[in-house]
Order: sequence, then C-alpha cells, then structure tokens
Amino acid sequence: MKKNITLKLLAGALLVFAFIQGIQRFVFDLEDNKCEMTFMFEYPQYVKLNLKELSSTKFPHYNLFVYGEGEQATKYKKGQFTGIPILFIPGNAGSYKQVRSLASYAYRKSLDSRKHFHFDFFTIDFNEELSALYGGILNQQTAFANHCIKSIQLLYKNIGQRKKSLLIIGHSMGGMVAKAVYKEMDFDFSQINTIITLATPHRRPVISLDEDMSNFYQQTNQFWQESTNRTKNVALASIGGADRDIQVRSGLTTAHSPTINVLTTEMPTVWLAADHLCIVWCKQVVSVVVRALFDMVDSSNQNWIEPVAIREEILRYHLIQRPGGKSFKDFQSAKEVQFDPDGQWREVVAHRFTASPQAEDKSNSYFMIPIVDNAFRDRLTAIASGLHIKYWVFGCVAMSWKNSARFCERGIDLSHHTVLLPNIGDFVKRKFVTLDLVSLKEKGFSHIIFNIPRNYQKGFVLVDMYRALDRNLEVRFPFKSYIPFASIAKVVVPSDALSFSVSLPDLNRSWQSIVLKPNGKNCPSQNNALIRKVVPWSHESQYFLTNQSFSLHLHAPKTPADSEYDSVHLQWINPNPQCAFVIEISTDWIGVWAQLARFYSPILLPLVFAIYLHCFAKQLKEKQYRNAVPSTLSCLLEMPIIKLALIPEAFSILLGFIDSLHLPKWPPLSSDEFILRNDGLGFPFMYLLLGIVAWSLAIILSLLFWLGVSTGGNILHTLIIRYLRGSYGISLIVAEVVAIGLSRIPLVISVALVAIASSTCGSLALFLGLAVCIWKLFGYYEDELESMLSDEENQEVDDDFHINTTISLLWLCTAFLSVPTLVVWSRSPDLILPNDYWLVPSFAWSISGMMIWQRSEAVQEKSASYGRVGNVVSVLSLLLLAYGLVSIYRISYFITAAIVIYAVSKYFM
Repeated sequence: MKKNITLKLLAGALLVFAFIQGIQRFVFDLEDNKCEMTFMFEYPQYVKLNLKELSSTKFPHYNLFVYGEGEQATKYKKGQFTGIPILFIPGNAGSYKQVRSLASYAYRKSLDSRKHFHFDFFTIDFNEELSALYGGILNQQTAFANHCIKSIQLLYKNIGQRKKSLLIIGHSMGGMVAKAVYKEMDFDFSQINTIITLATPHRRPVISLDEDMSNFYQQTNQFWQESTNRTKNVALASIGGADRDIQVRSGLTTAHSPTINVLTTEMPTVWLAADHLCIVWCKQVVSVVVRALFDMVDSSNQNWIEPVAIREEILRYHLIQRPGGKSFKDFQSAKEVQFDPDGQWREVVAHRFTASPQAEDKSNSYFMIPIVDNAFRDRLTAIASGLHIKYWVFGCVAMSWKNSARFCERGIDLSHHTVLLPNIGDFVKRKFVTLDLVSLKEKGFSHIIFNIPRNYQKGFVLVDMYRALDRNLEVRFPFKSYIPFASIAKVVVPSDALSFSVSLPDLNRSWQSIVLKPNGKNCPSQNNALIRKVVPWSHESQYFLTNQSFSLHLHAPKTPADSEYDSVHLQWINPNPQCAFVIEISTDWIGVWAQLARFYSPILLPLVFAIYLHCFAKQLKEKQYRNAVPSTLSCLLEMPIIKLALIPEAFSILLGFIDSLHLPKWPPLSSDEFILRNDGLGFPFMYLLLGIVAWSLAIILSLLFWLGVSTGGNILHTLIIRYLRGSYGISLIVAEVVAIGLSRIPLVISVALVAIASSTCGSLALFLGLAVCIWKLFGYYEDELESMLSDEENQEVDDDFHINTTISLLWLCTAFLSVPTLVVWSRSPDLILPNDYWLVPSFAWSISGMMIWQRSEAVQEKSASYGRVGNVVSVLSLLLLAYGLVSIYRISYFITAAIVIYAVSKYFM
C-alpha cells in the first residue's frame, strides 16, 4: 500500500511540475511585444453627452462621451456633429478612454489625406465594470448601449442630414454587448451595419461563473445563428490576439455566425501577436482597422457603403488577404490592362530564373512564361522583391507579333493571388504568389506575364516552376514521437525550391505542440527563409523566421464540423536560392503542457471539487460500515486514481452517445462533454491526466488548510477576544465566555449569516460562515489532540474532526467560486447587485451549518443513513464532472446539494 502511495505521489509531483512548466510557458514565455505606440498630436478631450432623463435615471453610473482633439472637440462642445458615427464599447474593466488610439489615428488620417469626411468616435463609460466575472450586468449594459445608439442617431437628425448608420467597435465583452443589442425589442436593426470586435470571446465565456452569463451567451449566439432578417445586412469581423492574449484564448474569438474571423498574426502588415489590452492601441492593428473604416465609406453621400457584400469584401481585404496597396478601392480598379507593345518583351522557358530589368532598358520590362502541357510544370511560384506596385502578374493570350517575337496586347490581372510577406531582416518588401498553371490553361491563357516598370530598376522577381507533387511532403506522427526527446521526422528542403509544403495531418488536436529546428547551409547571415503555418479551418496563419527553432501549436483545434478541411501545412518560402535547409520536427513537451494550461486550466476546478466530494462520500460510507472515518488526507492518498478516472471516462462516452442521438426530449440537458467535443477539446484519458494533477492540487490544498487550522485557529480566537475587549471594554473572562457562547449557539450564527446575506451579498455571508466554520474546526482539532494525548481513544471526536475538515474544504472551494461576485459587489457604487447568485447557496450553507456544527452528542446519530447519503454524494460527484466542466457555476449546485442532504440526514433520517 505504501509503495502504491509513493508511486502515486511521485507521478502526481511530476505532472504538477510539468503543468507548472506549461503555465510558465503559456503565461510568461511569450514573444516580445512588437506593437508600436500610437500618439496624439493634440490634447485628447472626452466630451460628455447629455442623455435623456430616463437613461440618466435608469443608468446613473453609465455615461456616453465623444472623443475629440483641438478644433474638433470645440465643435462637439457646441453640439456640431458632421462626421460619420462610430461607437466604441469597452469590455471587462475597460475604460471609455480606450477609444483614444483608434479615434486619434482616424482623425489624423482624415487630415493628412485631405478627405472630405471624418469620423465621430463615441465611447461608452460602463464605470469599468467587471462584465467578464459577473453576467448580471451584461443585460443592463446592453440596454444602455441601445439607449446610446438612439441618442447618437438623434444628434444627426436635427441637422438635415440623411440618416447615418452606425459602426460599432467592441473590445473584449464589449463585442458581445454589441451583438446583444440586436435582441432588444425596440432596437432598429437598420441603425448598425458593421461590427468589428477586438479580442472578444464569441464562442463562449472564458469561464462561465454564473447562470446569467451562460444564458446571455446562449441567447445572443442563438439569435445570430437563427435570425437572418435582422442581421443579414450586418458585416461582422472578429480579431483575436493570438499567443500574447492569455486572458481570452484566441480559439474563443471565432464566432459561429457568418463572420470574418482572423488573428493578428495573419493580418497583412501586422503579423504579430497582441495581448488583451494592447490590441486596442497597437499601431499595426489600429492602422489596418482604420484603413478598413475609410474604405467602407461612400464618399458621395458621406455614409457607410450599403451593400453588405462590399463591406465584407473590404474587411477581408484588409484583415485577411491584402494583395496590394493600402486602399481597397485603388486595388479593385484593374481587371484587364493594356500592355505597352514597345516595352522590353522577353519569353523565358527555364523552370527557374530571376526576372530583372537590364540597365539599358528605358521602358517597361515584360517577362513571358509560356503555359505548356507539361506534367512536371503544373505550379508556378514567384517572389517579388523591391517592387512597390499593386499589379505585377497577369495572365494573357499571346496573339500579336513584333520583330518576330510574340507579345500580349492586354492581360487579366492575377495580382489578387498575391500574399504580402513580412520582413526577414533586410528591410526589403516582398510579396509572394502561387499559380495553378493547369487551371489557367483551362481558362484559355497561353502565358504568364511579370511586369517590372521602368522606374523599378532595382526590383526583381524570382520565378520557379515545378510539379506540385515534388514540393509536397506529408509527415505523420508515429507513436514513438510521443516519447520524450524522440524525433518525429527530418525534412530536407532543396536549395532550388522557392516554395515547399509540409503537410501535418496529425496536427489537429488542442493539446498538441511540436518544435521545428531549421538548419541552413550556405545561407547569408543577414537573410532568412520564412515558414508559414496555414490552418485551413481557422485564419491563424503565422510566419516564423528560420534563424531559430520555434514551437508550433493550434489556437482552434479541428472540430467535427471541420472534417471536410485539409490538413495543417507548413509553407516554406525561401527567397535565398543558395540556401538549403534541413528541418528537424519533434514533440515539444513543455509546449504540450502549455496547451493543456491554455485550454484546460478551468477544468481543474471541477476536478478538485469532484475529488473532495468523493472523499466526503467515502467518509460517510466508512462511518456506517466500519465506524471509523478516515481523514481527508488519508482518503486522498488511498484514492484509486486510475479506477476512478475510468468511471467518468465511461460515463462521458455514454453521455456522448446519448447526445449524438439528438432525441427530442432526452437528454433534458446537454452535457459539458458535448460542448468540449463540439469544440474539438475532448481527448482520450483526459480525466486520468488532468485528474492526477487535480488530485495533487487537492492534497496540497488539504495540507495547507490543515496547517492553517492548526496554527491559525488560535490566532483567530485571540483576535476575537481582543476585538471584544477593545470595542466593548469587557474583561478577559467575560470575553472568553462570550466567544465560547457564540460558538455553542449555531442558531444565532446562522440567523446572523442569513441576515447578512439578505442585506449585503451572499458571497460575503459565505466567507463569514467559512471563518466561523474554521473557528469551530479548531475546537474539534483541540478535542482530537486531547484524545490523542489521553489514554482513552475517542473515536467520535476523530470522526467529527475528519468529516468537518472535508466539509470545511468544500465550503472553502464554494466560497472561492463566489469571489468574482464579491469583488463586483464591493466595487459597485451602491453595493447592490442586479442578481445575487450566491444568495440561495449562502442560505443553504448557513442553515445546514447550524445542523452540522452541532456536537455529535447533541444529535441522535443514525449511522445507517450515512451509507445512503454517501452513495448519493458519489452520484453527485459524477454528475458534477458531466455538467460542470465548462459550466463552472453548476458546481455550487452539486456541492450545496450534498451538504444539505447530509445535514438533513443527520437530523431527520
């Protein structure tokens, strides 16, 4: 037995250490913050707007501001609003001043570019409420946002202008509030035509701490999935921050509804990760968003473009694939172009060459590549360096002749296939294109044309034609790759390949992470190749330089709905023809634990709770059958982890089967396992791996709690005595009597706790009750010490102490879950919550505590009932894992039910 316990402790310590290493990687080992600051050129001012009296009365702590600088702010103070309205909605603990970077950059751009229009940036002050921790305020924030939208519309109604639509930019939870506005009954859905969200958790809350939060998400997302008439003209774009955003993992920023979803690492000209707060001021992100805003304006009427398809196309151009210049409108002007017949025409048949103008060329240079029926040349890749032109590659039909040479009079622009490339260290701008020659030939083209204008003498194009099968390699992950320090594969990239693709069909799970170690030969020290991660089902592309090893993982794992998509692949882009690379691919074990920390950290909470419930159930059963209750620590150490992990694993498989049947009335409530599987987050032996980590944490928490009781109980007792003597001036003896009397009258304490919960906050009553419970537990501890030191063993004292220790730990965990509500209540100006979720649990714990705190001799013991109660508690622990893995707020239901059942059975069963 001791050997088994030692092995379990060693395994637990090892896994906890690995999990800590993963947290360290996930939270701290991030790429440097490469975001540039945005600056104001004039003093920023926030002009407060007077809302209707009803709004001011109903929402006394909310306000609406408009951002302005210099002369613009002066006009706003006079009530002159002539711009195009944009509303910024801050998120969790967000300030209305976060609009500054977007508004100032847009204002400066309107002045520098001499536009005939500008934007009016409005911003909401939600008093920096913690909307991500407490769902009860989301509905009132949504109602106030609706009032703000109506008030903004009235500002433009009185100046004889055409009705202007509103664009909303929401940060964090502000994006969900923007979507929820559409559910308001009196909302005019034609008022908003575009929503851009920054780091908003669309899919579900980061952690679902209350039922209002869960209902808010369920109703909002269901509305956007089912309501087509109210949302069909809305362009919705969601931007996630990738690895640096540790508050909202980027997989949650993907919206279910028809949405443009992208991470900052894929956004053209951004190509970096942004943390949760930085994303609102990061200059690279702000500049891209502002350019999209300007392109979505119809300058003829100074309003947003009406067709939603055009607005969505503009957003995709700027956020996902910008093949050319900074303006969408300029790029769209060329479809068919006329070529210069007097230019320098060169027809090239080599499969690999460099297209560059000659020094004596005084006109445009055209390089013609014939499209031939050659099975070994079905792809063309080209990298343009130093060519700052929007249109550079064309398809044409060569039917004209001049000086015995063919040329094309006109061509069809193919530059929209271009992908801009990030800098590789030499500050040369590059772009990249891959063309399917077979498809182009089927469309009737005879040649590919690369155009280098005469004023770009230093620019050149690297061209490579090849067979696609020769440049694609599939790498599978064998079983041995999951052994530490074992290599998955080595990939050799030939030096003459501009592009090379490595397919990774096994990289599709949330917990997977691999490390790539490129080794180059004959490479210039100042130049590097690029590796582009492409995830077909998620816009989370990312570029890596080959000068160092890097870790590769997913932000959005492959879900059952993504089964039709191709595999993840790495695209090798090498602008250095003399470089040859060997890439070693292996499992990144710290990265694997970092992924577990990223996706599954909240799951540890219900696992720890379920473990304590199991110990509680075991103690009750032992009290009936053996009349000897093991301590909490003994129960944990003797727990058969593997056996217990297989039970919820089998139960989850059964629930998954039932959920997959989609029966009309069964199950009445979908399990959280179903949610995890739909999000691609389920994996084999999850309960075993994470369960051992949770088991180890439960042991650590129990030890800390026992040390706290053994050392802190006396301190707490002393503090109470000092308070009674100092506040009321009574003697030491009287103070001792009062303290002992309070501990002996649980009815008085329970009534007091119920009164406190009713008048203040249920969470506060829970913590006060926990303090009293620990105080009482110290009395049990003293009695147990006396029993241990005396010659006569008092088994009843030991049983009470062990059971009440576990109950105290469950009380502690329950109180811990209520901390967010307590924080929100303490920050509320009026100390009033719209909905106190912890009121009923605090009542249950206070009343049940009155029963549990009674000494055994004060209660008629009926040990026969303990076994039945233990069986019920065991079932509750299993249901907790089925329905509380994602819906964290349900945990309190199961624990409270267990305590109430135990308290009732102690008196009435």
